[in-house]
Amino acid sequence: MAEKKLTPKQAIFVSEYLKTGNATEAARKAGYKGNDVTLGAVGAENLKKPHIAVAIKEKQQKRSERLELEEDFELKKGIELLRMCMEPKHVYNFATGKPMKDEDGNYVMQFDSKGANTALQTIAKLRGKFISKIEVNLADNLAEDVLGVKL
Repeated sequence: MAEKKLTPKQAIFVSEYLKTGNATEAARKAGYKGNDVTLGAVGAENLKKPHIAVAIKEKQQKRSERLELEEDFELKKGIELLRMCMEPKHVYNFATGKPMKDEDGNYVMQFDSKGANTALQTIAKLRGKFISKIEVNLADNLAEDVLGVKL
């Protein structure tokens, strides 16, 4: 079976999807017409087409090779950033340019708690530790719409 070629719109869709990871936006930039819902459906449909999925996978692989990215690149960089942010650093007196000392004569140290927290959250997300919680009240609305009964 011959490999199916991408249409010009599909080629643009693949390129835009690789830039953003957003199928709706990729469909819009590729020239498909419609509102967000329609474009979302077009994007989802495109992602399911085998020849488009193969093109995306091949381009992702080529990009990873070109940039010398390995499978765990983001996770390793997150860990590296966490270590950097947790490393204690001297606090300097701006007037004298010398490290500050507390009342007991010990050097005052600090670390980047905000950066460390952000790095830790990123690591946790990459490891699948956070799950998005979505509340759906379909049953309540369905009963109202179908039965005319308010629950």
